[in-house]
Amino acid sequence: MVSYFFTWTPVVIVVGTVVLLTNAYLALIALMIVSLVALAALTWAILAVPYMLGRALSRRWHGRSGASPRTAALSSAEHQNA
Repeated sequence: MVSYFFTWTPVVIVVGTVVLLTNAYLALIALMIVSLVALAALTWAILAVPYMLGRALSRRWHGRSGASPRTAALSSAEHQNA
């Protein structure tokens, strides 16, 4: 029977996490890392959501204007021929 190394990955992750979190100092370090990642994700969300909302509204506002690039090109060609 062939044993692949990646079949042991969940066991290694679970045992490694248990060993890491049983040591108080290592658990505090892990907690700090998790909290820093959560803070970075929250900061990104606070900054990115208004930016994406502004871009969506801008695209919608420009999409509602009457002249499209094709219409503008046709109207300038009509002026040149007249």
